[in-house]
Amino acid sequence: MILLHRLTPFAIGIVATLGFASLFLGWLPPVWCVVVTLLPLAFFYGRLLHWKMRTFQFWHFFGTPMLYLLATFGMIFLFEHELAGMILGALSILFAVLFAEYIFQYTHLPSQYQPYSIEYITLILNVLTIFFLSSVGYGTNLLIQTPLWVLAPIFFLLSLFIQYGTLWVSKADDAHARPYALAGTLLTTEFFVTFAFLPSGLYTNAALITLLFYLFLGLTRAHAHHKLGVAVVRRYVITASLLFMIIVASTAWV
Repeated sequence: MILLHRLTPFAIGIVATLGFASLFLGWLPPVWCVVVTLLPLAFFYGRLLHWKMRTFQFWHFFGTPMLYLLATFGMIFLFEHELAGMILGALSILFAVLFAEYIFQYTHLPSQYQPYSIEYITLILNVLTIFFLSSVGYGTNLLIQTPLWVLAPIFFLLSLFIQYGTLWVSKADDAHARPYALAGTLLTTEFFVTFAFLPSGLYTNAALITLLFYLFLGLTRAHAHHKLGVAVVRRYVITASLLFMIIVASTAWV
C-alpha cells in the first residue's frame, strides 16, 4: 500500500502535465481540460490523505493545492500570450508534485519529513492563489460584467479558507487564528471591492490585494507566535512599502 502512496506524487505530476498539455494543444475544450485534470487530482490527493474528511487537516492539505490549480487555470485563461501560460503551467505542476511529496512524507514517512516544509510551501501557494483569484475576479467583472455582489461573497469564503488555513498550518492557536482570519478576510474583501473602482488594470488591483494579504498575514503570524516586535514590523512595513511603490510606479493609470 505504501508503494501506491509513494507513486502518488508522480501520478499527480503526470495527470497535471497531461491536463495543461490538453489545454495548450487544444485536445479538449478549455472547461473540459479543467474538469478532467482536477477530478483525478482530487482523487489522488484524497487517497494520499486517507479520506479523513472530518478533520480540518484533510481539507487544508486537500484544498490548498486544488484551489491553487483551479486558480491557475483561471489565470491562464486571462493571458494573451501562450508562452506565459505554459510557464505558469509548468510552475504549477512543480508545486503540485512538491506539495504531494511533502504530504506523503508528513503522513506516511514522518521520519523523512523536513520540519516547516508544508508551512513554507503553503504560504507560497496561498499568496499566489490570492493573486490569481483576485485577477480572475477582476477579469470576470471586467470582461463578462459579473457584478461585484456576486464576486465578493465568493472571494470572501475562499479568502477565509486561505487565511485561516495559513495560520493553522503555521501552528497558531485557534484563539488567535479564527479572529485574525475573519478580520483579515473582511479587510481583504473590502479592498477587493474598493479596488474594482480604481482606474487601473486588473493585475495591478490583484497585486495590491496580494500585498495587503502578505502584510496582514505576516504580522498576524508573528503575533500568534509571540514574535511580533519593532524589528519584525519594520521589516514587513519597509518591504510592503517598496513593493507598493513599484506596483504604483509601473502601472498605467487610465
